[in-house]
Amino acid sequence: MKFCPKCGGLMVPTKKDGKEMLRCSKCGYEMTLSEKEKKEYSVKETKDKSSKVLTTSIVSDKQGRNLSEELEHEREEYYKEIGLELLREEFEGSEEEESGEE
Repeated sequence: MKFCPKCGGLMVPTKKDGKEMLRCSKCGYEMTLSEKEKKEYSVKETKDKSSKVLTTSIVSDKQGRNLSEELEHEREEYYKEIGLELLREEFEGSEEEESGEE
């Protein structure tokens, strides 16, 4: 395992233009691998068909989600309560500031 000479971040094996390199996970510093290091590191990519990522269009489309109406209603109520609580805290905080100024 190597660390970046610039920032101390972890150097991760990657491929760039067909060459195997080490790239810092923090600052992006890159260095080429020597022949000895190429044997120590390997870059592999595996794809799992079961791990799909939902995109914005699917998330915003209610038909794409399998949420029951009851769960959806509970979420709406929860977010309303949080919103009202934040507004109440903000309003009460501004009242305290006004009373303290007098």
